[in-house]
Amino acid sequence: MAGERTQQRQINIRLDDETLARIDECRSLGLKEQGVIPTRSDIVRVALEAYLESCLNKPHPPK
Repeated sequence: MAGERTQQRQINIRLDDETLARIDECRSLGLKEQGVIPTRSDIVRVALEAYLESCLNKPHPPK
């Protein structure tokens, strides 16, 4: 995944405590399911991609 990140751009977002707690809850589930704790950025990336796919009704092209 590190190689993929070199092509990415960074954006800053502000989130309330409740949203951060929900993200951290998803991180804990990732540990249970994958054996690795995903970063908050990983969770936000997955959530944003899912939203964009549902909104635009087309999947992101494979890398």
